[in-house]
Formats: sequence, structure tokens, C-alpha cells
Amino acid sequence: LDPERFKQLTRTGDLAKVIDGIHAAKEAGFKRIKLNAVILKGRNEDEVLDLVTFARQEGLDISFIEEMPLGDVSDHSRAETFYSSDDVQALIETRYPLTPTTESTPGPSRYFKMADSDSRVGFISPHSHNFCDSCNRVRVTVEGRLLLCLGNEHSVDLRAVLRRHPGDMQALKTAIINALPLKPERHHFTTDGDVQVVRFMNMTGG
Repeated sequence: LDPERFKQLTRTGDLAKVIDGIHAAKEAGFKRIKLNAVILKGRNEDEVLDLVTFARQEGLDISFIEEMPLGDVSDHSRAETFYSSDDVQALIETRYPLTPTTESTPGPSRYFKMADSDSRVGFISPHSHNFCDSCNRVRVTVEGRLLLCLGNEHSVDLRAVLRRHPGDMQALKTAIINALPLKPERHHFTTDGDVQVVRFMNMTGG
């Protein structure tokens, strides 16, 4: 929530625009808007409580994500900045007691509730609470690759399918269905700082 720190961590981000976007989404009637935050030891863990307070004030959900070793970084050591979901949860509970919920979403967040707020706190924990066995996510990159796992390079070239069968949605659907059994059993992320996947998250897309 510090504009200068936000710009430093995101490299180009403008915090004011992000907050304006949140307000615009609320005004447009979007429900259960969720924030994602990656917490790094020694860099932004001092803002965890402020982020939860902000989410409560704005009526938002918030998920805290353990950093994934995607792409080579030079501005910090992932081995030194790893901050587990358990660490984040313990910090939050110094101010806001959390109760596990049975709520689930299409994503990997484990959600907790606070007795005095409708906002939910989620944790996405690829290291400390591996969720590969229940992962149902695939992503399409800007190059048209169907990526079957963030932690692996397994993919199917959907752009090639579209070019071979222009306008044929059944061919595209078949290619996607046939790709799903290729989804890896799990990733092999570690917290020792080694890069498992060269691809950065901004190349992958959401």
C-alpha cells in the first residue's frame, strides 16, 4: 500500500491506478473482488496486516501467495525472501483471528473467515501446502499455448490448431480435451532459490 514500494516491487505499477480500478469494479457491481499479494521476507511482510485491514475496509477478499520460482530474478534471493503461508497466517492472527471455512472456489486458495467481517483471507501455498492433487487450472499464453501447469513446460499449441482448422470450434475443443490427460501430476518447486521454470508469470498470463 506504499506507492513507492509498490512501484519498486512491480517495476512499473501505479498504486493509485490499481485502487481506482478496484473502486471502479465495485461501482460496476462486481461481487467478491479478490486481491492477490505475494509476501517476501524482508521486503513487504510488514504490510500484511495493513493489506488485510484494507481488504476489510473495502469489502474485498484477499489471498496471500507464496512466491513461485518462475523466471530468473536478480533483485532478491528467493531462498532468503521465502515467507510461508503459515508465517503470514500467524502474523494476521496477532490482530484478526482466522477460522477455516469449507468454502471452495475454482482456484487453489484455502479460505479463512474473520468473525467481524465478510472479507475472506485465502492462502495459495505451492510450497508449504502443495495443492497439485486438486489443481484444475490450465492457462493460455499470448502465443496461444495451452499451458497445463505453472511449474512445468508441458503445453499444447492451440494456435496451430486454429490455423489448421480456422473457425472449427470442435477441433479446438477436441485439442483441449485431449491435452488434459497430459497435465503433470505435480510441480517440483523448491525454496532454495533455484529457477525451475525460465518463463516469467507475466509471459504466462492469467
